[in-house]
Amino acid sequence: MISRRSTLALLSAAPVAALFRPSRGLALPRLVTHDAEAGPLLTRALTDSSFWKSGTVQRYTDRLYDEVRLVELDEGYLARVSGEGGRDFKFETVVSTIFDNMQRLPEVEDGAMAVERLGEGTDPLVGLPFVDSFYYLDFTLFYGTYAQRMYKLIDDERTILYFEQLRPPVAGSRWSTYQARIDEVVARVDRRALFNAIVPVSQVFGMFVVEPGQRYSTRVSFTTKIHFGAGTGFIARVGSQMPPVIKAGLRSGFESCVAIANMLEPA
Repeated sequence: MISRRSTLALLSAAPVAALFRPSRGLALPRLVTHDAEAGPLLTRALTDSSFWKSGTVQRYTDRLYDEVRLVELDEGYLARVSGEGGRDFKFETVVSTIFDNMQRLPEVEDGAMAVERLGEGTDPLVGLPFVDSFYYLDFTLFYGTYAQRMYKLIDDERTILYFEQLRPPVAGSRWSTYQARIDEVVARVDRRALFNAIVPVSQVFGMFVVEPGQRYSTRVSFTTKIHFGAGTGFIARVGSQMPPVIKAGLRSGFESCVAIANMLEPA
């Protein structure tokens, strides 16, 4: 059985065409990133309805989510989970959950050892507001870490919260301060086993699309790619690319976000 703990980071239905409908009278959005792969791939996944037809789909009933899709890439998978959370949420609550409150993830998910909000601002290249965060996750056999920058793009009736890995060139002058805080987080985390390695994620990016739902008030579609590259170890590299692991991680991540939304807006 694949545990929630071991698959957390892959955090994380209405007709497929609903996700890709053009905004009223506006051009389809182009997602700009510093990562040369992330922006074009996420833009295609967002705007080209044929993209997901090449992959697999699994549908669910009576769950917080109702669909999981995987598309195989040259290296790894792009995966998506979509659902309406099992109840009505205010649109702003859902956006705030993802953009402003992911540091509460350890409160609802024991595999999240720490999520540290590092800073915020407006990215000069992307031209959008961002939030920088650091994730320290327990994968049972090892610990995975990464920093990310998430952007907020308001596109007519939907809000697109997309993210890419945060590296020193992206952070610029902030990086030295960020690194000091990251080191503090790593030092204070109480690890289950000291011999378990801390493995930095090689690449991570994705997006949350928040839009009006059909059965309930809002729908969230969470798309992501996570990759452990050369030098990260066999278990991390191979395990993170197994479709059952990816699907379990998506489901776990979605459920955790709904749990935070329930804390912000009790039923």
